[in-house]
Amino acid sequence: MREQKRFLMPDTSWDTGAMEAWLEEMFARGWHLTECGFRFATFRRGEPIRVRCRMMPAARETLEARQEREEVYTQLGWDYLANQADRYHIYLCRDPAAPELETDPVAAAWDRDRLLRKGRRDLLLAWLALAAVAAFAVYRIASSEKPVETAIRGVGISAPLSAVLLAWAVWETVDTLRRVRLLRRQMAAGLPQSHTGDWRRARRRAGMVLGAMLLMDLLVIGYPFLRLGTSWGEGLDELTHPVPCLMGWQLDETLTEADRTSGTCLMNPTFLNPGHYDVWDRYTGDRSVINQCDILLLSCLAEPLYREWQTRIPVFAEAELTELDHPGFDGVSLARSGENTYLLLWQDKIVLYVGAFGVAGAEAHLDDYAALLREFQ
Repeated sequence: MREQKRFLMPDTSWDTGAMEAWLEEMFARGWHLTECGFRFATFRRGEPIRVRCRMMPAARETLEARQEREEVYTQLGWDYLANQADRYHIYLCRDPAAPELETDPVAAAWDRDRLLRKGRRDLLLAWLALAAVAAFAVYRIASSEKPVETAIRGVGISAPLSAVLLAWAVWETVDTLRRVRLLRRQMAAGLPQSHTGDWRRARRRAGMVLGAMLLMDLLVIGYPFLRLGTSWGEGLDELTHPVPCLMGWQLDETLTEADRTSGTCLMNPTFLNPGHYDVWDRYTGDRSVINQCDILLLSCLAEPLYREWQTRIPVFAEAELTELDHPGFDGVSLARSGENTYLLLWQDKIVLYVGAFGVAGAEAHLDDYAALLREFQ
């Protein structure tokens, strides 16, 4: 049997009574506290004993003043046991008849009120940091020349996790303020600090919080590796993956597959865009077909992306964009500039941009595009 072991502590942010009751239970089971951290405490195995444990707020005092206080506590039957995250000093008493350490509710309230103020300040700083991160993300997207695509391509698994974290933070904030208000009322009334509490519930709460944080860290760290597993690139002549676009030789009757000079397909998925394809298909005579297909996680993202493409194409094509009607699509837009054709297709959660340079016939294959994109929905 192990002689030393670490245990997850109860959530002791405001309920020190639950922590004291847990420590007393651990001593009764034969586990003696040796070290106390932020979330975990270390115990060594010993004889089961009945003790009293008290958590005293760490006061701002000189070393000499602390030594004098420790001597007084020792004379009263209380021994220093450990320091908990520089917030509390933990004391142990084996004498059930020894007097309590907190005999002056006013002085005790002053020390604990300082911790409450610090807790509220830390909470405010956390919200300010969260607001700063959110503002930077919004600024980065809003200042982009293509904000919709930037948001879709840039948002990772951290976004939905952050939404969950935000909801949890709101709940924690409300609960914390409620606890602070209750404690301040107790201290204002001169009531002594409670030395009991539901430590089992507090430990379950601490375990849930720790588990949620570890899960979030695991997903944030591991998600890029999952993406690497699905990203790929291949030459079009050796393509083994189906792609949601038509090749130049399928569009233009004057071309054959043998006329291709080079071709590449890259797939780079993101959380909101699990199917992002970039396909370059080049032929003799400087003719080429460039495709960008976005298969989105949510259908509601497709229309904003389609509308953004509608504003971008006339700029770089230097041609007017015309909307067409086709039963197989939610939206079809076409622009021509000399021998170049620009085709934009929107079907449910897929948006496909086709730039055909010197390659004719793209708009004549709308039925083929509609059937092909339905296979990728």
